Amino acid sequence: TLGDLRELALALAPQIACDACGELRLTALLIEDDPADWPEARRCEECGQLIPSERLEVFPQTTLCTACQGRDERGEQRGEVEYCPSCGSPMVLRLSRGAGIRRYVMECSGCGRGR
Repeated sequence: TLGDLRELALALAPQIACDACGELRLTALLIEDDPADWPEARRCEECGQLIPSERLEVFPQTTLCTACQGRDERGEQRGEVEYCPSCGSPMVLRLSRGAGIRRYVMECSGCGRGR
C-alpha cells in the first residue's frame, strides 16, 4: 500500500548515498499531494470526498460518490433540513403508501402531516 511505501522510503533514506558526493545524508520529506490537483480526480458534489477512479471509469459523468448516490436513489434528504410548519419537527421523504406507481412524499416526522 501507499503507507507501506512511505514507511520504507523514510527508513531507507539515510542509507542511500548521494550520487554527487557519495555521502549518506539523504533526507526524506513527506509532501502530501492534494488529489484534487490531478486531472482525473473528482470530488463528490454532496460530501466532498474523492470519487474513486474505478467509479469514474465506469460512470465518467458521475458527480456523486457511491454513498451519496445510494442516499439519493433511496430518496433520503440532502442538504438543509426542512421543518414542519405545524409542529416544528423535521420533514422526511417517505415512500407513498398508495397502490400503483411508487413515489416519495414529504411528511413530518412528528405529526405525520404531508406537504
